[in-house]
Amino acid sequence: MSELLKVHNISKTFRRNQVHALKNVSFECDKQDVISVVGASGSGKSTLLRIIAGLEIPNEGEIILEDNKINSSEVFLSPEKRNCSLVFQDFALFPNMSVRENIFFGKNASKNKPMIEELIEFTRIKNLLNRYPHEISGGQQQRVALVRALSINPSLLLLDEPLSQLDNELKHQVRNELIHLIKKVGATVLMVSHDIEDAMYMANKVLILNDGVVDQIDLPSKIFNLPSSSYVARLFGKTNILPFNDFSYIKHHFFDKDRNEEVVSVRPHEFKLNHSNPSSKNPEIKGKVLSINAIGAFYEILIDTGKFELLVHIDKVNQIKTADDLSLYIDKK
Repeated sequence: MSELLKVHNISKTFRRNQVHALKNVSFECDKQDVISVVGASGSGKSTLLRIIAGLEIPNEGEIILEDNKINSSEVFLSPEKRNCSLVFQDFALFPNMSVRENIFFGKNASKNKPMIEELIEFTRIKNLLNRYPHEISGGQQQRVALVRALSINPSLLLLDEPLSQLDNELKHQVRNELIHLIKKVGATVLMVSHDIEDAMYMANKVLILNDGVVDQIDLPSKIFNLPSSSYVARLFGKTNILPFNDFSYIKHHFFDKDRNEEVVSVRPHEFKLNHSNPSSKNPEIKGKVLSINAIGAFYEILIDTGKFELLVHIDKVNQIKTADDLSLYIDKK
């Protein structure tokens, strides 16, 4: 893959309240990459997208798109001159325009009519072309917004929380449609998401922002299994942050600034009952059940080892009660 986007040392401070939204953010994006940008609320996700789109001006750094400098200390290319499309969280369809007028509103969209007609067929919105945005559902509005964004055949598609306005059932359907659409057109996508499941499901890379700083960028599976910090580990789901000194047989560890020590991240599902694999070479962990909750196909159990508490997920096939003594081991793949 060839490099499409290069972001180098981008910083942004909002002077009205002296908030440092981004601090020396750098990363690269290859053609046909789908990169999810995730992080806690206020970590700078949407600000990064708006800067790349040209809707915000950074204080420092440069951005290169298709070998053309679009942001630097000397250069600022206006949004309409950048070969990228931004789909806003609320879709931002023009309420006084029909679906057809919305789709063909973009600059040079009329030149791409054959491609747009194909996208209209692919997204099944042909029967909606004469309706207005308020006359169609949220999922249909999402499809229209995406076709409009792709109508100018952009080099880079920017999506700001593209699924956040949809309920869970509809979101899963639209997410699959979005993945198929991205693959069909071979789009390169930078997508902000607060939903970790969406980020892992849709992207081939995930970029983690923490208070305006890039904490980690890698494959979704690597970030889940090999987090660079406690922040990243917790962002990707429930986990136990434990002292490395007590679990030195676990290979991956990292430094926790708040605890001022090396730690490991162990997911609840990585604990196993000793009787299920008595030949395990990993040390035994003994503890007493403090609480137990039935969640789907497993129990979520809080265990007191005497030194620390553990959050553990155990299959429901096991009969476990509060105050039971359990013998566990850690099975990290």
